[in-house]
Amino acid sequence: MKRMATRTLDVWIMDSDAVYKDVPFTVVADWIQQGRLLASDSARLAGNKSWHPLEAIPAFTPYFPQPEAAAAEDSAEAHEPVDLGISWKSAPDEEEEDVDMIPLIDISLVLLIFFMMTALVQPSLFSPIKTPPAEFQVASLGENQYWIGIDNKNANRDVVKDAQGKAIPWYSLGRDQEEIVSPRQELSEVLQTLQDRFGKTSGEVRLRVRAAGALPTPLILETPSKIHELEDRLNKGRESAARIRFVVQAEVSAPGK
Repeated sequence: MKRMATRTLDVWIMDSDAVYKDVPFTVVADWIQQGRLLASDSARLAGNKSWHPLEAIPAFTPYFPQPEAAAAEDSAEAHEPVDLGISWKSAPDEEEEDVDMIPLIDISLVLLIFFMMTALVQPSLFSPIKTPPAEFQVASLGENQYWIGIDNKNANRDVVKDAQGKAIPWYSLGRDQEEIVSPRQELSEVLQTLQDRFGKTSGEVRLRVRAAGALPTPLILETPSKIHELEDRLNKGRESAARIRFVVQAEVSAPGK
């Protein structure tokens, strides 16, 4: 008996653009069932030139999944209403509506308290800040304590005014009852002396700012700010243990003294 020749195919996988030649029919059928071949892939009889999609070859049609026809009960189920789990409550009658006044009362009380506090605080916002009067207490200065004087009079106890008629401040520096820097108009000269004395030291240095009450408050407050700026410059690049700290205490004399 003459042996029947085995059918072989050339298979072309489109995604990877790979061609397998002389693949037996049964192997191709197994590949389709395993999902290795898709309906869009092509095949041809070994030796032929024309390719055909696998889905167009009748011999392989049974191996591809076929869509099921829509049953009558499926069509009926599609028209059934869908329950979303949302229940709509009917609107209550107007006669049954009761307005809860408690939140409104709470808000009204909060606003009342706010306006009362604003009315009490507002006048002080526009009034100048009064510094507490104090005499120059040179005798009560601690040992080895430095002080910076801010006065509206020069060394001759004369009041010098600028072109606008404002008194020119005079700055001085001392230690205990010793005057180190005599009164002068530039605060930078006093700060430079502090930098020369404490530029290489560390630890805590107490400074007392002694200001005349006749001077404007912003001008008095400027001096502690400049001292702390000097402290930052001196501590730049230093380790924590080698830093210097200026402890500033301010006192203002009574106006006219």
